[in-house]
Amino acid sequence: MAKKGFEYAVVGKYSEETGKHTDGKYLGPTSTFNITTTSNDVKDYGDNRAVVTDTSVTGGTTSVEINEMVNELYAYMLGHKYNSEENTVVCNKDDIAPFIGMGAVGISRAEDNKDKYTAKFYKKCQMKEPNDENATQAETLTFTHTTLEGNMFVPEDGNWKEQKTFATLKEAKAWLNEKVGITASDAETTNPKGQEHSCNSEIIPIE
Repeated sequence: MAKKGFEYAVVGKYSEETGKHTDGKYLGPTSTFNITTTSNDVKDYGDNRAVVTDTSVTGGTTSVEINEMVNELYAYMLGHKYNSEENTVVCNKDDIAPFIGMGAVGISRAEDNKDKYTAKFYKKCQMKEPNDENATQAETLTFTHTTLEGNMFVPEDGNWKEQKTFATLKEAKAWLNEKVGITASDAETTNPKGQEHSCNSEIIPIE
């Protein structure tokens, strides 16, 4: 299948004790969602040839470009204190970003000329503080976004990623909502108008 875009990036806080995710959130429109895996590359030789190899995944890096980083989401992903009444964030040097699960829906065009929707979920990630980059407006307006980068980890059970392909975007979103802990009422709020399809130009890679 040929990739043609992605949408609906979500996150949920990961519990080391239960291996589950809760308090899920939709990131809003995102421009890129990338996971780059790190793998072993070890060979054992015998009789002048490689007889055993280990290419298992050991972790990786994450990068997500969010069109509008609102204060609540910024605090949520990086472990800062958020005051909802005043819409303020306080960042302390001792703040620790929580472990989170991250997912998005990749969109592909199949051989039958129909779109397929592959929901991909990375179970344990942790983001880093983004750079604060600003530029004055010139004659030509240029939109800029916030890019959050971080690390992807392999949980104790070894299952670092899940993915499933659906015939509709609605089904793929529902699967991701269940993974991160977004309830039906939350989904109505975070997915206005129940939009079925609005592709971004970037693609989500399948690792």
